[in-house]
Amino acid sequence: MTTPSSERPLVSDAVPAPRAEAPAHAGSAAAVSRPKPARTRRGPAAFLMHLLRQYSLVALLLGSLLAYGTWDKTAEVFNQAANFQNIASSQSVLAVLTLGLLIPMISGNLDLSIGSTAGLASIAAAGAFANHSAPLVVGLLVGIGIGAIVGLINGLVVTKFGIDSFIVTLGTASLILGAVNWYSGGTSIIQGIPQEIISFGGARAFGIPKLVYVLVVVAFMVWYLLEQTPFGRNLHAIGSNKAASRLVGIRVERDTCLAFVLSGAFAGLAGVMVLSQQGAGNPQVGQTFTLTAIAAAFLGAASFKLGKLNVLGSLVAIFFLAVNITGLQFAGVEGWITDVFTGLSLVLAVAFAGVLSRPRKHKPAATATPAATTEAARA
Repeated sequence: MTTPSSERPLVSDAVPAPRAEAPAHAGSAAAVSRPKPARTRRGPAAFLMHLLRQYSLVALLLGSLLAYGTWDKTAEVFNQAANFQNIASSQSVLAVLTLGLLIPMISGNLDLSIGSTAGLASIAAAGAFANHSAPLVVGLLVGIGIGAIVGLINGLVVTKFGIDSFIVTLGTASLILGAVNWYSGGTSIIQGIPQEIISFGGARAFGIPKLVYVLVVVAFMVWYLLEQTPFGRNLHAIGSNKAASRLVGIRVERDTCLAFVLSGAFAGLAGVMVLSQQGAGNPQVGQTFTLTAIAAAFLGAASFKLGKLNVLGSLVAIFFLAVNITGLQFAGVEGWITDVFTGLSLVLAVAFAGVLSRPRKHKPAATATPAATTEAARA
């Protein structure tokens, strides 16, 4: 019986395959029970290195905050409460996009259309308000629903035709950009946006932007979905070994397609959040999100659950990138440096996550000497 070939993504949970043990024959050296090696105690230095490795991204974030908060060029502006409020508000949209992106990524797929989908949702909701006088709730549902439909199309093409998700979603992103520019004429939709949604985007509760509360709810939902439900466990298994997942009864195509639908729905929600922030449907808004969201997702695998995509690590990565980009801007660096920083972070994050996801090589146990084998057989 042949074993199906394994398919592994860059960053995924490993599903260990059962190992067949050869039966030991009586009187042979294999039947002799060998004492288990004693566990080595981890010293303080090793424990400290483990903590540093586990929470390296958190340490980098705290170090960045300390650096920009004490640097003469940035300290005066950087330490103001309004700066942190702006960072939290502006990154909430990107964080929702990234958390939605994690869902298909866990299953071994990549959705490159999330940024364009967010822009389409923003334009669709703005058009529903401006051109059709849609009620507030209906306009919001239009934006989220458009995102879910895009995700459904991506999922069906990937699962039914067996085309790689990278190619499918890249093509979808290009199609969406063309459709958005055709519908909007390349100009922002400003008129007819309800004041309630604009007020929500700029409002604060207890000093915290209201969009941050939306992010907290989304983060809990995605965490619970991926870590506490059978669907989330199925996605981890699919991402680790698609063929083995089919053998144990997981409906791979259905769950993969649903992962894309959820990713598109969260991208639609992010588009509605952009509309509330800017008070207008901007046809160019989605193009800047995708690269940063992918960088944050991979960079998040370098913290907490090492080598594995996770919600908390992605959130830390998002604010690590935001703090450094904001600090560099306050320092007066040229604009191209922020793009270089984001791209370099993506490359290093993918490389680092790939290293962490490799199984450690254990030293082979010392082979018993012929004399020891003979003594054990006599006993």
